[in-house]
Amino acid sequence: MRKSLLSIVSFFGLFTVSCSNIEFNEITSKVVIVQPIVIQSDNGNHPAKINLSEKLVDRAYSKADIDFLYLEPLYYNNTKAREGKINLDSIVSLAKINNILRGQNDIVNMFFVNAIDGNSGPTGRGMMNGNIVFIALGNDEKSNSGDLDSMNAFVVAHEVGHNLGLKHVVDDPNINDSLPNIQGDGDFKDRIDPKYSLTDFQIKEIYNSPLVHSRISFLSKNEASIAILDESFEPYFSNLQVKEISTFVQEKAPIDIDSARVFAKKKFSSAVLDFSPDEKEVLFFVVNKTNKWLLDNEINLMANQPWRFIKIDNWLCGGFAHTRGSFIIISQAYLDRLTVDWNAVMSKEKESRLVTSLGGLLVHEQMHSLQRTFKSKFDRLYSKNWNFIKHQVKAENEIIIDQVSNPDAPIAEWIIPDPKDKKKFYWIRTLITKNVDIPIMGRDFVDIAFEINNKNNTYSVSKVNDTLSSMPLSDLDFYNKSFPVKRGLDHPNEISAYMFSDFFKARYNSKTPFLNKDSISNNNSNFFLKWIKSEMK
Repeated sequence: MRKSLLSIVSFFGLFTVSCSNIEFNEITSKVVIVQPIVIQSDNGNHPAKINLSEKLVDRAYSKADIDFLYLEPLYYNNTKAREGKINLDSIVSLAKINNILRGQNDIVNMFFVNAIDGNSGPTGRGMMNGNIVFIALGNDEKSNSGDLDSMNAFVVAHEVGHNLGLKHVVDDPNINDSLPNIQGDGDFKDRIDPKYSLTDFQIKEIYNSPLVHSRISFLSKNEASIAILDESFEPYFSNLQVKEISTFVQEKAPIDIDSARVFAKKKFSSAVLDFSPDEKEVLFFVVNKTNKWLLDNEINLMANQPWRFIKIDNWLCGGFAHTRGSFIIISQAYLDRLTVDWNAVMSKEKESRLVTSLGGLLVHEQMHSLQRTFKSKFDRLYSKNWNFIKHQVKAENEIIIDQVSNPDAPIAEWIIPDPKDKKKFYWIRTLITKNVDIPIMGRDFVDIAFEINNKNNTYSVSKVNDTLSSMPLSDLDFYNKSFPVKRGLDHPNEISAYMFSDFFKARYNSKTPFLNKDSISNNNSNFFLKWIKSEMK
């Protein structure tokens, strides 16, 4: 690793751009995104301790108006790594090989282990000005629970402080080392007390870190050219095919698949643009209105997720809004339509139309961000409530070459059981129509339901005389009646996003969502409403 993990904390002796006047009043203005990575045994059990007081960590940074957003934990099986029997650089190298690390140096990847280099917790190491932290929480049953909570919270606050560029107080002449501080000495409760935890100098240093994000951020052209290529949450460019690349960029891609994927990355990066002040202002206004509604309705999972925007030229992906990682991607044409009639002083009627329209789009796209960062919540909705079956289907080259990789649902991992025949299953794929030189987004797409065989828990496409068994999705009558939306039926990620958008628009205007006479659709709608209450708090 180019940056070494030098910081150690041990506790048994030696401590070692404002775009508008509108502001978030309900939640902090800045956020640090944390991806917990929990190391467990080789057999996938006995994970390292992860329970800690998030409120105490947030309290330590409250003077800087920073909240820590913890994404859903990832789990990695390695007994030696969990017990501190292999060095940290080796653990990070293994994590990279297994595609566990998240973000583009803009997310803290926090490994939870039982010991670090053989030393049990509470202890930690953080990469100075980096994005890697190792935490071994204390588990001393004899300790006072309040003291242990403060101690563990201090470990996290201290080590992430190094990620954010903070030195130990004894090594920093700008900080008074006689007072408690998250990088200094003293009682643990005092060190994380916002009265002492951070100085004004340290706060300025923290704000220079690429790990600290505004609740609403607009990526510059340089930043966006990197962020739009992010594959740390799921594969995208590495799975694209020649035909769909030509479709997305509206230019003939190289025939060689490796060259075509390199070409795709260059084209996607070249499509990003800078936001204008007016564009920032209208998005800022609508996000604030949307977030206030989300908080008022206790939909905190979405409200707390940062709103991070990338702007693209109209030719990329047909100008359709989509997402990559935790970023929402919006085209110039869409922003042009929004800003024509925009002004800071609007009638209530115009404001409601604007928030309903743009806010409806934004919550749809933010749902896709949540689907990546809180995956198990959506898996429960899809499998337990909506009866989808999660399983990989054996790939067929005939499908692969004509595939359309939905950037918001790139993994085709959900199968539909036939409610009247337990032996029948369907798998939906969007394909590009045949014999089109450079296909047009949407116009040249068709949704196909393939019949699926299940043999010894291996799912594959059924064939009749070497022909894949399929039908247009529109002919799958029971499925089309299962949900109140008629778009996005190719993947439950799209179904839930369209349904949440409709839910938001109806409720924002004091109307009842999902008024439908079909009993199956009503059941799935009711499941969704209950899921929102239980999983998006």
